[in-house]
Amino acid sequence: MKYSPNLKYNILVSESCGLAQSLPYRLPCGFPAQIKSAGAGELRALAMERPVDGLILSSDELNIALEAAEHSYTAVLVVAKGDASALNEPCARAGVMVCTMESLSTVLPCFLACCARLRALCTETVSLKRKLDDTRIVTRAKLLLMSRLKMSEAEAHRYIEKTAMDTGSKRREVAESIIRTYEE
Repeated sequence: MKYSPNLKYNILVSESCGLAQSLPYRLPCGFPAQIKSAGAGELRALAMERPVDGLILSSDELNIALEAAEHSYTAVLVVAKGDASALNEPCARAGVMVCTMESLSTVLPCFLACCARLRALCTETVSLKRKLDDTRIVTRAKLLLMSRLKMSEAEAHRYIEKTAMDTGSKRREVAESIIRTYEE
């Protein structure tokens, strides 16, 4: 997977997993990451404070890992200190990756690819939600024009398009203006 050099992935690493210092040297060449380490007390607050693309925790912080996987668009990796078999089932259900320190070099590229894919999906989701919201507002404005000014659907659509073009505004701004005018 190719990574954009202009985009930095935010990865939060728990100090208790023992990777805070060595992780930058373990990343594949060209992977643009901003790595921040935190103690157990700060982890939850930092993860909720700003978007985090990846979260690497120790097996002692399993609850934080499961919570982050459930409530965010964050790739989560749990590094087990010993046998990881007890973690496999709950982590698999939550979509959390598990490895031992010995298998980290094998799992890390997959984890980083997940970080990149989740970031891309999150960005696309935000864009699609915005477009859907814009469409709902424009449709609402068209319905108001149709009911209040007895325009056809095509006329209402043309009115919004032409007004946006003539004023250099976005269709959403024109639609919001129509809604404010006719819903009061």
